[in-house]
Amino acid sequence: MATTEAPKPTEEWNSFLSQVKAIEKKDSNMTSDQQIDRLHKPGAKYLNLNPFYVLQVDPDATEDEVKKQYRRLSILLHPDKNHNNRDRATSAFEVVSKANKLLQEKETSDKFKLILADAKNRVLKMMEDKRKEAKCKGLPPPVEDPSKFSHLVNVMASKQLADYEIRRGDKDKKEQQEKKRESDAAEESAKRLKKLEDDKKKWEESREERVTTWKDFQMKGEKKKKKKHMLGTFKPPKPRLEERN
Repeated sequence: MATTEAPKPTEEWNSFLSQVKAIEKKDSNMTSDQQIDRLHKPGAKYLNLNPFYVLQVDPDATEDEVKKQYRRLSILLHPDKNHNNRDRATSAFEVVSKANKLLQEKETSDKFKLILADAKNRVLKMMEDKRKEAKCKGLPPPVEDPSKFSHLVNVMASKQLADYEIRRGDKDKKEQQEKKRESDAAEESAKRLKKLEDDKKKWEESREERVTTWKDFQMKGEKKKKKKHMLGTFKPPKPRLEERN
């Protein structure tokens, strides 16, 4: 997967990204209700495709850091700890558990890291392009809000993940339709074969009846022929002429 190159690091960019990390760290300390709302807010269906967003960990986080954050969130979101909001807590808990499983697999984790890195570079490139455009027009540089940066990166990453999910869904749907067609064809073929076997069985079972019927038919024919033959060989006497005196 090709990734977009990030702008060259400068002191200004590094300062900006440091502010972003500080805000992310602050946002990670949410209450149970806040975490539940975060994982159910509009667009969460696609945002939650990104396990780093779900667990609120940096792609560079160590395995121990990921585990620690997962334990913290799982405790906060456990349904038994949220009696007044049990259904939404259960749903959020499942999202967090799934995200943790995805990051436990190195291959899957690396894939998400590439997607997130590309999304981050794209957002940084967009910001740099806006700066250059403003400079060319003699305008002051646009104000960049560190609190919105992570959201933009997550949205960008989620769009890529959503496109992938849609394509995969379409592929799965086509495969299911093809399997159904094959299954229907096999079922129809089996029905035809069974009908042929049943017809053959009935034909064999009725053989004796057909033979008997044929023999009876032949016997009746022979009797008719014999009777006709006997009638054909009988000649009535010729009438005699009456003599008169």
